[in-house]
Amino acid sequence: MVESSTRHRRVLLQIDAATHCEETVGAAIDIAARLGGELHGLFIEDADLVTVGDLDFIREFRFSSPVAHQLDRLTLEGQLRAMARSIQRQLERAGNHRKVTVGFRAVRGDLWRLEKETHDDADLVIIESTGWLHSRNYRGQLVTRRGILAVKCPTLLLKGGQRLAPYVTIICDSVDSVDHGLQAVRALLGAQWKSITLLPFCLSEQEQAEILRFATKLSEDSDQATNENDRIHMMDPVNDDGNNVLSILTPDNCVVVMKTGGKFMNNSAQLEPLLTSRHPLFFIQ
Repeated sequence: MVESSTRHRRVLLQIDAATHCEETVGAAIDIAARLGGELHGLFIEDADLVTVGDLDFIREFRFSSPVAHQLDRLTLEGQLRAMARSIQRQLERAGNHRKVTVGFRAVRGDLWRLEKETHDDADLVIIESTGWLHSRNYRGQLVTRRGILAVKCPTLLLKGGQRLAPYVTIICDSVDSVDHGLQAVRALLGAQWKSITLLPFCLSEQEQAEILRFATKLSEDSDQATNENDRIHMMDPVNDDGNNVLSILTPDNCVVVMKTGGKFMNNSAQLEPLLTSRHPLFFIQ
């Protein structure tokens, strides 16, 4: 593998009514600034949420008042517009500060359909999904490939409320996943060799040996790898025998990289705990 020379120009940040963290905006701006690209914010007004305003029995409890308030469609639409304006202003301020070109638009429709339609022309998609992670329906759609697997570009799933850590663990469920993963985290996340850990998953001894040789040579050829501590790390292999990958990941805020369509992502018992964990997830193709 050689370093990718592809120019990444367009970063898409998806935001909706369930998500809005300053750390996520900061991470998106940082990535776009380092890539020398543009950041486009997309605020999705979930059509299902707006429909709630047509139900007479729905009430809203606010932090400022213990009294239940009737929630109608006009109120909901007004709140969504106000949220969109607030996010747009925040993105524009951050973009001006970091000299990043920022675009923004708000759309309404089915969340999953809009994701697929709006992601196809992006080089990197960033999604903050903190508010959705404990929804069984949301996790189920991810696992069954209606969401992440339908996207045709690298997708960074952030959890919100924390800064993006520089540490990366690549789940290696094939030799290709190592090659693609290293290119993606170097080009898009700017990870250094010494901050990257490889975790072999359900690989044969021959595949493990090939990955080890590959990572060793890559580190040795790099001008950053002046000693053993500056090289790519490799963990002991994990097989699909009941071991929980989540329990061995370190540090507990490292970015976890996995290849869509691979053995790991087809294993819901391993994937679901990661979806609800605090680990940011980076899906590559």
